[in-house]
Amino acid sequence: MTWEYKVVYISSEKWTSTGLPDDINVEFNNWGAEGWELVKIEPRLTGGFFIFGFGVATSTAGYVAFFKKSKP
Repeated sequence: MTWEYKVVYISSEKWTSTGLPDDINVEFNNWGAEGWELVKIEPRLTGGFFIFGFGVATSTAGYVAFFKKSKP
């Protein structure tokens, strides 16, 4: 079996109570209807400055979602 892959960037500019854009569920459902399976979501971090003895502080700029589906 061979696979086809899709990588999608999800911006975190439009925050909601769930921490994701409002329309993300609609988009995920549309991709699922096309046969795409969500494999993994990773945060995309920005910043990175040292806080006195506590390590490096970053913030989440968005997410990267990885999908796959089988090729016909």
